[in-house]
Amino acid sequence: MIERGEEILMDLTMMKEIARELNQELHGGIISKVFQPLPREIGLKIFQPGFGEKRLILSSDPKFGRIHLTKLRLINPPRPPRFCSYLRAHLTNARISRIWRHDSDRIVYILCKVRISDSVVERNLILELLGRDSNILLVDATTNLIMDSLCHIRHKDFGNRVVIPGIEYQDPPGNPNQSRSKPRKVDRYSFIGIRTESGDQNPETPVVDSEEDSHGKKINDFADAFFSHILVDSLLENLRRQVSKPIQTRIKSIANRITKIKNDIEKLESFIDKCRQGELLKTVLKKIRKGQSSVEAPDWETGKTEVIMLEPALDPVSNMRKLFAKSAKGKRGIEIARSRLTQAVEEKKCLEEMLFFVQEAKSPEDLESLSKEFELSGKSVKAAPRKNSRKNDIDSRSAKNYRELVSPSGYPILVGKSAQGNDFITKNKARKGDLWFHAKDTPGSHVILVCRDSREVSDLDIIHCSTIAAKSSKLKNTGKVEVMFADAVNVAKVKGGFPGLVTVTRHKTIVVNLDENCDPC
Repeated sequence: MIERGEEILMDLTMMKEIARELNQELHGGIISKVFQPLPREIGLKIFQPGFGEKRLILSSDPKFGRIHLTKLRLINPPRPPRFCSYLRAHLTNARISRIWRHDSDRIVYILCKVRISDSVVERNLILELLGRDSNILLVDATTNLIMDSLCHIRHKDFGNRVVIPGIEYQDPPGNPNQSRSKPRKVDRYSFIGIRTESGDQNPETPVVDSEEDSHGKKINDFADAFFSHILVDSLLENLRRQVSKPIQTRIKSIANRITKIKNDIEKLESFIDKCRQGELLKTVLKKIRKGQSSVEAPDWETGKTEVIMLEPALDPVSNMRKLFAKSAKGKRGIEIARSRLTQAVEEKKCLEEMLFFVQEAKSPEDLESLSKEFELSGKSVKAAPRKNSRKNDIDSRSAKNYRELVSPSGYPILVGKSAQGNDFITKNKARKGDLWFHAKDTPGSHVILVCRDSREVSDLDIIHCSTIAAKSSKLKNTGKVEVMFADAVNVAKVKGGFPGLVTVTRHKTIVVNLDENCDPC
């Protein structure tokens, strides 16, 4: 395990060996796609004729800077950052001519040739692993001018150089702390040797065999296996932050809207009472004189006298009509406002459930699916079906948004992984006789126990599924969770409602003690 704050650094010989392997494997390859999965990392999809597609990762992360081939599927953000867009414009369809490492520093050069009109130009994609000053640059190989870089360094500080587009590229200053200790051999088991111990200014420099090991793997394979979990964790953290931000912004906006609607409802409710005041005013019209600001009228229901406020500029009849008009406005508006309030509250619940699933996502693929789900459903989150869509035309993504487990008695269990997944298993998978579970009054997964062919379900299965529902809810860390369960036939999706929103006509509840029950997930 990599401890927080620990650095994993590729040294000179490690980078030299990886660069040598990359030069052998990627020579002549064509860069088909450029993307930026993380703020300090660039990914290249390279098509090698006769060998298929390879993925190269270049990371200028200060703690985990590296370069190697990877087998991971890298996430492509919907909007490419600035430097990524620039690289796409200048490196797409470029052919890799050579890859090598700097003679005395942790810098790797990737020479590319790209055809522009009738001429072929050369570009150098340069990865510099210099700690906090690590960078990725694109340099014109003919003029040696910097075309662009991931990080711009505009002011010349001590030990640094200016790195901005349009100036000549210069090698970074030499590192006086470069290790000169005797190198030691590193195989597939001692790849961890590149770890730098805290306080050690001259760590041992590992040397890597230039030949493949006994299992036929190369150093790039070791690097990918070693760094893959770091990449996955970084992708998860970055994606979770990106996906959560618009949802949280929308939740905050809806919360403000709910407050305004409630204020409107209070105002409209006060308008409705104007009808009674108008009726009271009708009984004292003859006593009112123009210019009065108020009048006292007896209330025949309570027997008390009520003071009714008037508009001094209006005559008595106009004041009475104004009260009746306000009352009518209140009656018309109160229904609309309450409908808007119900819709806003449901939308907020749906978004909170979506945010819960984002925070619980275990893989970049799940987060990517949730991000697409949020984008497809629109700002209102409400996904209205197309009029020309077929009745049984179900989004194929929904089938991937749930997981399958098995109960103690061997019955299949379906657990939603998103709001769309909840909709899918409840509407399309559950049948009469199946049991539906959900933690009460909190965001969480729908759980379906597929037991339609059984005459009786054991208490152990019910407790097991209830525990899964509790563990898959926002209340999973609260100890005791109340879970509702019902026959699936009594659970119906709200017509025109938000994803995951259902109505339950008949249900039972069970309290699950998560401190006593083991995790069945």
